[in-house]
Amino acid sequence: MLRSLILSAAMLVAAPQLAAAQSKQPPCPTSRKIAWTDCDGSYTYDDWSTYVGGFKDDKRHGQGAMVYPDGQKYVGGFKFDRRDGPGVYTSPNRNRWAGEFRDDQPNGRGVLTDKDGKVLKAGVWEKGVFVEDAQNAAK
Repeated sequence: MLRSLILSAAMLVAAPQLAAAQSKQPPCPTSRKIAWTDCDGSYTYDDWSTYVGGFKDDKRHGQGAMVYPDGQKYVGGFKFDRRDGPGVYTSPNRNRWAGEFRDDQPNGRGVLTDKDGKVLKAGVWEKGVFVEDAQNAAK
């Protein structure tokens, strides 16, 4: 069970890049004076964080990647500016969480690994809190 959960997490790493590469959306306009909607683009925010991916109604939406100046990274799904769907979050200390997100938090099955790839936790999260390990979740 743990092996299949880790394999699923590894596939989550590649899925967003593949989806973005296959996007059928047009590029976003070069001007931010009009709303970016149903397009792919990149934007650097005032805090120097950068997003590359889909936009809808001027919000991050669809597949994308967000990189922060402190080293945080997220690659995966967005829904109206919030992390949503499968994704991979890397913290500044290089711990990595791969799994499902809902409402900007880990929610559903996922795997937390350290910077060397050692599994720290594998199982189910609810609203960002680890609630059940993979072995119990399989029963």
